[in-house]
Amino acid sequence: MCLSNYTDSLTIGAMKSPIILTFLGVVISLAGVATAKEKKPAGPAAPVGWLNLQSGSRKLSVSEEDLQKVTRNLPRGALLPVFKTKERRGVKLAQVGAINLETGSAELGWLEMNPGEVKPPESYPTDDSLLQLLGAPYLDDFTAQHTDIARFLVRRTGGPAALLCYVVTVSLEMAKLVVFTPGEGTYSLGAALNVSISDIHAGISSIEIRDLVGDGNDCVITKEPFRGGAQTSGTGLLIREILNGQFQILWQAPLEFRNLSQFNPKIQVLQPPERNIGAPGTVTTGDVSFRPMGKGQEPVWKGKVEFFAFGREKAAQSVNIEKVCPWEGSHFAPLH
Repeated sequence: MCLSNYTDSLTIGAMKSPIILTFLGVVISLAGVATAKEKKPAGPAAPVGWLNLQSGSRKLSVSEEDLQKVTRNLPRGALLPVFKTKERRGVKLAQVGAINLETGSAELGWLEMNPGEVKPPESYPTDDSLLQLLGAPYLDDFTAQHTDIARFLVRRTGGPAALLCYVVTVSLEMAKLVVFTPGEGTYSLGAALNVSISDIHAGISSIEIRDLVGDGNDCVITKEPFRGGAQTSGTGLLIREILNGQFQILWQAPLEFRNLSQFNPKIQVLQPPERNIGAPGTVTTGDVSFRPMGKGQEPVWKGKVEFFAFGREKAAQSVNIEKVCPWEGSHFAPLH
């Protein structure tokens, strides 16, 4: 099976009693009103500034409902709305809004900031302005209220950085990766990519911005779960570049690839070993790191492929793989 395949990849019963029907109608109406009034977690109506994590990832501290605090990393290149700032024990802190891409939910938390790092609120357009540019269905009040936007800055040679947004409406199972290009005091709609989601674990679970080629143009690195059937699923890592108004895939590789929908009658280990990735009756797991390559960086995939026989829980055999995928002028060398 080819890895690229994954990228394509109340009713109420009648009741006799009119009293019961009336009661149910009232309950449903009230539930609808409650749903319409739900607000996503957010800070004040408008941010007091913007914080750009272009220098690298940073830890965000978020308070949970049980009063516990959890910490997660925010990726390089993220652009965050700032709602408050304060200083504690000589450390400057910013309260920011962020989207947890693994769940699709908005979060409000605190992180450390450097002096002068926060840009004025007018530096970037509001969410409402971006949704206006996107048009329908984001002009609908309910859709707009339940839509969250994760922002990133993508540097480009010969011009200002583009605004990359992951626009997600979990309640309606809609998501879009879209670029807004800055002009003279305004932004225009650029490259757009619809993202298929079916539950909170689908869509895009991670976004990172890096200049991998070393030419001053950032690449967009995403982790995207996929499913090809009941026994075929996994997560892929994709590297894209925004070129000529389109998203161009420069490289892709699995972080996990389970293909247990069918089995070969006999286990055969192909050579070179990376040819076994995604083969019938296999489970592939791996990780991607980036090592220096001239002025840029090149992906290195390291993992293993386990071979399974029908009806057997434990792997019958496995092979370890490590492969460097250098830049080939227009893309990185394929993994297999």
